[in-house]
Amino acid sequence: MRKLSLFIITLALALPLAVLTLVILAVEDHPRVDRRVILTPEHMERAKQIVDAHRDWVRPGMLASARIMPADADLAANYLANRFGKGSAQLALADRNAVIRLSLPLNGYPLDGYLNLEATLIETTELPQLQSVNIGKLSLPDALTDMLLPQLVRWLRDSPEYRTGLDTLRLVKMSPDELSIFYRWEGGVSDEVRASVIDKVERERLLRYQSLLAANSRRHGAAVSLAEVLPPLVRLAGERSVNGEVLAENRALILVTTFYVLGISLERILPEAAGWPRPARRTVTIDGREDFAKHFMVSASIAAYADTTLADAIGLYKEVEDSRSGSGFSFNDIAADRAGTKFGEKAVASESSAQQLQRRVAAGLKDSDLMPVWSDLPEFMPEAEFKRRFGGVDAPAYRGMMQKIEQRVAALRVLH
Repeated sequence: MRKLSLFIITLALALPLAVLTLVILAVEDHPRVDRRVILTPEHMERAKQIVDAHRDWVRPGMLASARIMPADADLAANYLANRFGKGSAQLALADRNAVIRLSLPLNGYPLDGYLNLEATLIETTELPQLQSVNIGKLSLPDALTDMLLPQLVRWLRDSPEYRTGLDTLRLVKMSPDELSIFYRWEGGVSDEVRASVIDKVERERLLRYQSLLAANSRRHGAAVSLAEVLPPLVRLAGERSVNGEVLAENRALILVTTFYVLGISLERILPEAAGWPRPARRTVTIDGREDFAKHFMVSASIAAYADTTLADAIGLYKEVEDSRSGSGFSFNDIAADRAGTKFGEKAVASESSAQQLQRRVAAGLKDSDLMPVWSDLPEFMPEAEFKRRFGGVDAPAYRGMMQKIEQRVAALRVLH
């Protein structure tokens, strides 16, 4: 009996010590990977080519493939690590395997420091398998990894949006030249998946702003300024912003307004919205221009729901595309993009920032509060003219123009 008691006491003392040892080995005081996320128009163009190839020739039931350049796969890994974990990642492709390095800040949950993970993904006849997993100075036995990975896959399959992606994947092949993803597309996205992206509380928020927007739209003429559309919605957000929900309320009103400005039904992302009140179709403008309102709200929505790096890259990519085959490169459109990005960023940066924006908008707006002075900014430039005058998106003349735009956007009353 005495031996059993001694064993229990020893075990009780050893377990906390073992856990502490594991924490010390796993958590480090600095990131091993520390990289900025840099998205360029060229990155956006390559991503668009992959999407366009799928849309143009992939049919339901067809086995298809997407081939991704090593630099783009590495960029995607770093972007996702930054977007979802505020960290950094690095992906290196080799023959039939890839090495992923990931650094995630803990920010006091449950302690300060970084989780630095390094693992090798091995190509198989189906999906890749994890090997040689290290967390900080701690190496996980392959037997433990083999046990944990199937459990992770099962957990992901419990969620409709992840389950659909996993069920679509057939094979991943890796080489130093490309990452090839083979998938079988069954067509469309199910209502279950679309609905699962937005939870019940968020759907109720969207319905509130949609209903108010529908009622207000009946009182507007054929064209209405965004400066008239936003204040009533923001006043409602202020009334509903209790219990720390100010950021969520701002996101919801921005999303509803964006779909309204674009003339797109929320049914596209939420099937049940088909039965919601429908706003009357109106042309929404800033300074009398519909394109400015669209640029502003799309960038605001991306910034509110994603991050400013992606919002900036998408806006710049559109202008480069326009310079090639569309309306031409326009710095005033870039100004609308940047103003919208800053608006969306301020709306969700913190509770105090979100509340400050609510008070400013609720007090009333003018177009000049949303859009900086733009009449002297060059627009509708074909690619050749844009390069002749500004030398491309990395040249000093371009950077000078962007600095001028940034200064004007920073001075907008709505952001103060």
